[in-house]
Amino acid sequence: MTYLLSTYWLWMLLALVLGGIVGFTSFLRSASGWWPQSWPGWFKLLCVLFVIGLVVAVLQWLPGLTGHYLETALLFVGSYIVGCFLGSWLASLRATRPLDADNKVAATSTGGTAPQPSPIPVSTPAPSSAPAPAPTLAAVATPASTPTPVSPKPVPPAPASAASPPVSAAVAPGPVSGEHEHPGKRPPAAARASIVPDDLKRISDIGHVNEEKLNELGIWTFSQIAAWTHENAEWVGSYMAFPGRIEREDWIGQAGQLAKGLETEFSRRVERGEVPTSSDNSTSSSAAISSAPTASPPLASVSQAATEATTGTSQMAASPIGDDGHPGKRPPSVARPSVAPDNLKRISGIGHVNEEKLNELGIWTFRQVAAWTHENAEWVGSYMAFPGRIEREDWIGQAGKLAQGIETEFSRRVDHGDVPTSS
Repeated sequence: MTYLLSTYWLWMLLALVLGGIVGFTSFLRSASGWWPQSWPGWFKLLCVLFVIGLVVAVLQWLPGLTGHYLETALLFVGSYIVGCFLGSWLASLRATRPLDADNKVAATSTGGTAPQPSPIPVSTPAPSSAPAPAPTLAAVATPASTPTPVSPKPVPPAPASAASPPVSAAVAPGPVSGEHEHPGKRPPAAARASIVPDDLKRISDIGHVNEEKLNELGIWTFSQIAAWTHENAEWVGSYMAFPGRIEREDWIGQAGQLAKGLETEFSRRVERGEVPTSSDNSTSSSAAISSAPTASPPLASVSQAATEATTGTSQMAASPIGDDGHPGKRPPSVARPSVAPDNLKRISGIGHVNEEKLNELGIWTFRQVAAWTHENAEWVGSYMAFPGRIEREDWIGQAGKLAQGIETEFSRRVDHGDVPTSS
């Protein structure tokens, strides 16, 4: 063993450094330290194999040259494991405080500050001659009947000869809250006044909501998206709370064709008005929700809310939000329950932004999502500007397990702090 240490000490040092780098960069997503719950599965398996090999070497079950190779491998693997421990421990020392659950993921102003959650207004019934006054009700605010559109008016795409020129990397409109919490690299941004924006809704999977978020990041043209790298797509996917979706839907490839003046199958459907979520004459559901309400009619009585919170039954809320223009059927909704609602971010595909939209629709618990029909999923997918995504990511199946107290792989990652968009 002394001979091996004196011969391979440099290689052991390199294995130690490599393990430290891996442990520092990939083991931790929370302040849980180097506790085993934060170890990746492959590392646990490596430790088990190391212990087995160590037992075989100590008992000298593999004599001769084979035993020599085993001991050499154990030295390298042991150094690598120690490095992983040290790197994980160092990462735990610099772990920052988790994000406040009340903060939004996406900044909605050019200054980049996350909007504060709107207080829940309390409406008091007018005086009456009845012997007992009616109870007050904390009602969830519903959007105004005539919201003010937020997204800029799209401009018809230019022909191939006059395609939008590549936009140089300009100063971003402003810092984004939690910008450095996302993997990858934020893409270059451009000032709105310097360019003519394209209709980004002609890219499959970009509706009014996603177009507004991209505009807030300084993304206005097909040329900008076509120039994204893999790191840019990774950052935007994490920021918009749907990691991997940009790559699956091939936003970059579609944008490249549209920037050259070429049409895609989806852009033709948009031009024919066959995609409601990309229609120019329809108002973004996100804009309608974020607009300041002028009236807040009650959704249900206090006794109904208490009953629904206890039994899990769903009653239709008053004043439906934008039912027109969406295929399928709107799911039953309830007033905010008196008990704490479920953390819907434990469902894969639901981040801070989507959870808030579901809450505004009166969706608060896993049991409600698990009870959706195919028509309900179709309506919500169209309303939230990503048709088909709920079915692809199996929100209903995940919610059914979580409603029964059964954990999923994604919910465990959320509980361990491994998902920044659900932190």
